Amino acid sequence: MEKTFHFEMKPKTSAFDRLRLLFEEQVTVLTIAENLWVFSKEHYKEQMEQMNFHAAFVIDDGKYWKYDDGDEGLSPVEEHDWMDLNTPLLTAFRMILLQRRYFIKNEDGEPAYIVTRTDLDKIAMRIGLFGLISLFETHMKDLIRKHILNWEEAISENRLNQAKSLYDWKKARKEEIDLVQCLQFGDLGTVFSKQQRFKVFFPDYSRDRWVDMLNALGRLRDALAHSQAHLGFSWEEIDEMIIFIRGIIDREEINF
Repeated sequence: MEKTFHFEMKPKTSAFDRLRLLFEEQVTVLTIAENLWVFSKEHYKEQMEQMNFHAAFVIDDGKYWKYDDGDEGLSPVEEHDWMDLNTPLLTAFRMILLQRRYFIKNEDGEPAYIVTRTDLDKIAMRIGLFGLISLFETHMKDLIRKHILNWEEAISENRLNQAKSLYDWKKARKEEIDLVQCLQFGDLGTVFSKQQRFKVFFPDYSRDRWVDMLNALGRLRDALAHSQAHLGFSWEEIDEMIIFIRGIIDREEINF
């Protein structure tokens, strides 16, 4: 009697999903947090001035106290002053915009770290932002492949020729690639600007608003890629860009 074998296909996780998991969950606030200094109750202001700190943490008789520049004096550390050590970095970013300083306990439940708005400019945050923009770029190219068969008509002949030239060069190097992958970041905004396809994502957007947002993302991407000291945007403006990106990549159904 012939044996019959049954195989089960494991659920596939795409490269996009793995990258998203990395940037949205696995990179945590501890990549930018600093070790927490515990100041004395009697001399915390002098110690803060010596170290150029704007916040102080004090332990007195087993109780936790805090001081921020401008406060009248010490006050008890409250629940909203704590951030979990496993908080994803991009989630921490949003929290720090609302409250400029958090304390963090270690795995043993002891106060161990502090994170402030100043820490947002560290390399881990920059990598996280660049990663999110890269996810956005990958997602938009996938949408073009799946839904916009005549996308070539949306960009200029010059831009199309540049993409084809890059495509031919990569093919000669035996790279497995398609023409969409050779589009530049700015081309993506153009493709979705044509016929106002962007309204699938944001019905209330005007063409100018869409173009401005894509241009801003492109400038931020370039600033991050070239490690510029100043990114050219406020953290609040960058937060708007994150919300914009999430509004697109979180969308489950797309109908053009």
